[in-house]
Amino acid sequence: MATIRRKKAEPFSILQRDPGPWPTLLINWMATLGIIVIFGLVMLFSASYTTGYLRMGDSFHYIKQQALCMILGLGCMFLISYVDHRFLRKMVVPGYFIVLAMLAVTLTMAPLNGCRRWIRFAGLTLQSSEVAKFEMILFSSHLAAKAPQVERLDPERRILLTPREWLRVRVWKQLVVPVLPLIPVVILLALEPHMSGIVLTVAVVGTILLLSGSGGVLTWAGAITAGTLLETLLSHVDSIPYLQKRLDGWTQDLSQMTDQTVQSLYAIGSGGLKGLGLGNSVEKQLWLPESTNDFIFSVVCEELGFIGAVLIIVLFVLFIVQGLLIAYKAENLYCTMVGIGIMAQIAWQVFCNIAVVTNTLPNTGISLPFFSSGGTSLILLLAEMGVMVNIGRNGERAAQQREQMRAQREAARAEREAELARKTIDLASARAARTEQ
Repeated sequence: MATIRRKKAEPFSILQRDPGPWPTLLINWMATLGIIVIFGLVMLFSASYTTGYLRMGDSFHYIKQQALCMILGLGCMFLISYVDHRFLRKMVVPGYFIVLAMLAVTLTMAPLNGCRRWIRFAGLTLQSSEVAKFEMILFSSHLAAKAPQVERLDPERRILLTPREWLRVRVWKQLVVPVLPLIPVVILLALEPHMSGIVLTVAVVGTILLLSGSGGVLTWAGAITAGTLLETLLSHVDSIPYLQKRLDGWTQDLSQMTDQTVQSLYAIGSGGLKGLGLGNSVEKQLWLPESTNDFIFSVVCEELGFIGAVLIIVLFVLFIVQGLLIAYKAENLYCTMVGIGIMAQIAWQVFCNIAVVTNTLPNTGISLPFFSSGGTSLILLLAEMGVMVNIGRNGERAAQQREQMRAQREAARAEREAELARKTIDLASARAARTEQ
């Protein structure tokens, strides 16, 4: 087997003074993000001012919290956009153990609605599962980029690997090692219990590993493992009352649906093509539970109709596609996988949230990114956007450096060819002069 020589690590500082130029793609992506964030704030205020007044005595209760978290998130986004990705990669292992500690501390907190999902300190709350998702994106991307590929080992022996080599590379390095860190996180999330966090974290990590070039083994093994875990979960669902209730309510029989799903479908159906108008939702008048969080998309459909719902979906699709293109043009494989992981998180959350409110999936408790109320989620989402900005700018800088090196090589080759042509002409002239003599 061919020996791989590792490059000596380049020195780096934690913060980059200039991560790189702003490519047009990144600017367009930022513009799409700005539209989504502003759209989300408008819809959250529309969905929450009645609930805020009736429950908190302040119509601006939810929007003030969300605006404050947005300001904090934008600050985090700006700061992290200057953090060198090599530092983030260096800190993935310590960050992983910090996340495990946070999840363990969460289990000691007082339960809310039968679940322990938040760390409360000095009047502040932090949902540790959101931090865990971010950390698993970084850690899984690190392991995926670090895992050896057959093509890198020896292209000529790609199909001639011995069984031992195949097991070491395809199974152990590409499958087992990247999946192992996920197991403690899943166990701790199950103890909360937080099934939606498990679903989303596993989906994001699986997407990263599947797109990292691990091959068909991971695909089949992941599918078999996921099926086994799902079967086990459903066979013991009676031990989790709220989950059993949600599964029982996942039906086409309107009389047996959960109240949330029924009111959500009423809201979507009453919106029609153009909607009832911004602020004119009826279901948000305490009829629709969680209208400010998990079911805010139903309020969008009721107020803005089919047109508004399609507009949001198109914005998210455009945002995700632009983000994937940024990840594709990243400086290295690690940055590419981090970018894919962040966009995969957005994509899975959007898909699951819309599927839930339309009764395509049972209620999972997964929020709609940038729309649903939730301070921790918004801050960490914007922090992840800062990572995307850093990836995009560093990728553009690396691309320009590669282009400069290519241009230098082309210029050097052209100079050599010109010099050779000049020497050939001089030699031909000398021979002609001798002939004349």
